[in-house]
Amino acid sequence: MAIQSIFMTPGFAIARLGSATAPVDNYYWAEVEEPRYDGETTVVPDWSLAVEADASVTPLLPDAVTFRDGERIRPVAPFFEVWARVGAASSAPETWQEVPLTPALLTTEGLAARDLVISVVATNQKAARRTGNPDVAFGTAQPIVIQAGDHSVKTIEGVSPPGVATPMIPLGRVIPLGSVQLLRNMPQAAGQPWSDAVNLAVFRFRFWPAAGLFYGPPEAAVAVPANGRPEAAVRPENAFLEAAAGWFNVSTNGLVSPPDTYDVINQNTAPTGPSLGVVDDTCEVHFVATLSRNGAPALSARAVAFVAPPDFAPDRRPFLSIADELNDRAADWPTRNAAMPDEELDIWVEDFFERVYETVSLFNVDFYRSQRAAALPADKLTGNDLDAGQWLQPENAMGGRDSLRNPLYRIMRATANNPLPLSEHARMRHRALSDLQNLEALVGLDPDRIRNVVRPPFEAESFETGDESSMRMPPFMRQSNALPLTVGGWQYELLMRWLDKTKLKLAAPPVVVAGFGVSRQALSEGASHRRAAVLARLLAAEAHG
Repeated sequence: MAIQSIFMTPGFAIARLGSATAPVDNYYWAEVEEPRYDGETTVVPDWSLAVEADASVTPLLPDAVTFRDGERIRPVAPFFEVWARVGAASSAPETWQEVPLTPALLTTEGLAARDLVISVVATNQKAARRTGNPDVAFGTAQPIVIQAGDHSVKTIEGVSPPGVATPMIPLGRVIPLGSVQLLRNMPQAAGQPWSDAVNLAVFRFRFWPAAGLFYGPPEAAVAVPANGRPEAAVRPENAFLEAAAGWFNVSTNGLVSPPDTYDVINQNTAPTGPSLGVVDDTCEVHFVATLSRNGAPALSARAVAFVAPPDFAPDRRPFLSIADELNDRAADWPTRNAAMPDEELDIWVEDFFERVYETVSLFNVDFYRSQRAAALPADKLTGNDLDAGQWLQPENAMGGRDSLRNPLYRIMRATANNPLPLSEHARMRHRALSDLQNLEALVGLDPDRIRNVVRPPFEAESFETGDESSMRMPPFMRQSNALPLTVGGWQYELLMRWLDKTKLKLAAPPVVVAGFGVSRQALSEGASHRRAAVLARLLAAEAHG
């Protein structure tokens, strides 16, 4: 059973900036025991690893998840493990077993820990992409190389590319981009509560992201109220970048989508105006594990960490995640979709609309409509206005003449007590539609409503731009190319399949229960869960008088 290949898990991870000295513990998403107004999901602590001073790790199960310590946000610092696929040299790859790569496994191969090397490369190319100028990228000048057995913390220092005429980061200065540490292998204990969840013997390293700071030229440390900058963009100690390097006072190219994602010299002018020269300490980090094998070709594996801002809503699930995007790119999704039985399809659709609701609960529909509602052509309008006073720009998307608007609902004017009527309406409707019975009722009321409103994958109408779109779901949201956001192809196919199935179901004669003159339908799983929770609260209240 020789080592045939190695891989790292996870293959990629999202690290999140934070200046606290303790990281966010591990957690997973689960449905709450008690229903709440703004979603079904909560975060539940899971087995985590505490890194000790000697680089060993101790498994722990927190009783709560903490996201900040006072004003300091805790970073998300992911662990990566190196695993092996083992099997006979003559066997087919699909028969190989996946096992943790440990010192004991290396010994069986006649190898030592020093034969495993981890290299690390980090880059930040935001300014380079916005200007088309590679000289204003920054990152590691040379890969950081860590040989197994070296457990020291390696700081990742961002510098300008070697050989550029005018370095944006002056010689002798760096932008810290985090750190990486190879952790100590420990004997695996059996019979512990964590034994099935954590392997202490595996080769493991941790990437710790940067604090979340901004850097710029001296001009960025000065407040200019006349230019719409009442406060300085960067701290004085971080204002050491070279203004003449090619990022300060430079207008960006058309590759930037959306355009308003960097500081400009004059906030009162167009958001795509000359740059103030500010960069941040996010980055993309590539890890390569290499295992040398006594004269045989070395084995290698790769993983990537993407550094992002803190998650402002960790207990909400988006309706379109990175996992969903990757699933959409897998060539076998039509086969997997077709294999999903109808009962599982019902569960999937209800869960999907719960995720939609959790996204809507965070979304200011009123603001985004005011910014991105397209003026609709005549064939997209109706003759009558749904909203008294025509205050919602009736010829624009989601206005009173939008043919996609549901005529059963009128939107009240904004008031001091209800300043966001569209947002409230969207939450009310999607809260109801997160229950399968209400979703089926919508199909019974208007069989083509979902098909007409949900935007097919990657579809954009002729009058839509990156700045203006219709109210097709999801409304006024943009993807990374500044076109209207859509669900994945595999998600859309499942939703349309469920819609066709439900239309046939509702067209069938109702089942009449003896002794009753009406049809009776079983509660969905979500509705049963909420009903049981409500009854439990009522019984508890009655027991306590």
